[in-house]
Amino acid sequence: MIIPITKPYFTKNEVEAVKKVIESGWVVQGPKVKEFEEKFAKFVGAKYAIAVNSCTAALHLSLSASGIGPNDEVIVPAFTFIATANVVEYLGAKPVFVDIDPKTFNINPLKIEEKINKKTKAIIPVHLFGLSADMEPILKIARKYKLKVIEDAACGLGTLYKGKHVGTFGETGCFSFHPRKAISCGEGGMITTNSKKHNEILRSLRDHGASMSDLARHQKGLPMLPEYNLLGFNYRMSDIEAAILIEQMKKVNWILKERRKRAEIYNKALKNNKYFAFPLAAPKKYHHSYQSYVLRLKDGFSRDKIAKRLIDKGIGIRQGTHSVPHLGYYRRKYGYKNTDFPESFKAEKQTLTIPLFAMMTKKEQDYVIRSL
Repeated sequence: MIIPITKPYFTKNEVEAVKKVIESGWVVQGPKVKEFEEKFAKFVGAKYAIAVNSCTAALHLSLSASGIGPNDEVIVPAFTFIATANVVEYLGAKPVFVDIDPKTFNINPLKIEEKINKKTKAIIPVHLFGLSADMEPILKIARKYKLKVIEDAACGLGTLYKGKHVGTFGETGCFSFHPRKAISCGEGGMITTNSKKHNEILRSLRDHGASMSDLARHQKGLPMLPEYNLLGFNYRMSDIEAAILIEQMKKVNWILKERRKRAEIYNKALKNNKYFAFPLAAPKKYHHSYQSYVLRLKDGFSRDKIAKRLIDKGIGIRQGTHSVPHLGYYRRKYGYKNTDFPESFKAEKQTLTIPLFAMMTKKEQDYVIRSL
């Protein structure tokens, strides 16, 4: 038996949707992108949604629109995907790492304030693996020091914090449609915001800094190219990708429900397993969407040995994610040591992601549990 770590839920509906876009002749950013943006904004409860070609692009544009630049500092969690820190570097700013709360894998709000100085301009809380960061104290700190909050909600579709969808607390929220996410088009990202000003700037920045989109010019019957008043990027989503995601949104509630159901089966079955700690349990008033199901090995057990044995049994696994300051680029540039950010360093070495996807059968999940 071979069980992948995840599997996107595509049907003939996605195939037909792509076929219609190709036959229409409009395959770049156009009417399907606009339709998907409207559906996504409504789902998460944001005023605006701006589709882009990756979550990395979403984060990059969000920081750029917030005025982050050289000599600025941005607070990020140490345990996250590398893109969270890389986007800060792209703008000539410095990512300032903060260790995590080992019970949630998310940034520890109690450790943020000590890292703030006159250069600090923003905080990027990450809703890692589908569990919201503790936004209340983070927002309080941000207000106190007049900092921007850019939410990295790459894993956050379907994630709630005290009844409110993540990605709607800060200046912007940034989502991913990579194949390991709940819905996917291969790649792709989304920026959500409640700010009219941010919405206008972000739409321009994703399209080379254009003053008007191709779709808007087409609808107005304007043949000439727009003005370019901002230094923008080519971060547009295509209508092919959007058509896939529109179909994915039709079944998003079912996908999220099925993923959570399987996560709860894991929770119950593995709760008393002597090898694993359980930091994944969501605090009260949180709704965990389980973008990934991540176990943590207790002290004294080798994650890598267990991982090898699971792979030999045909079970797809990954580590949770990286302790970014301990990766090569950041070690070389900033001189971080293994003793820095101890909880993040430990989490990288002890976490194990196991298969979880909406179409996972009982037979497949039982096999994973028996193997563990």
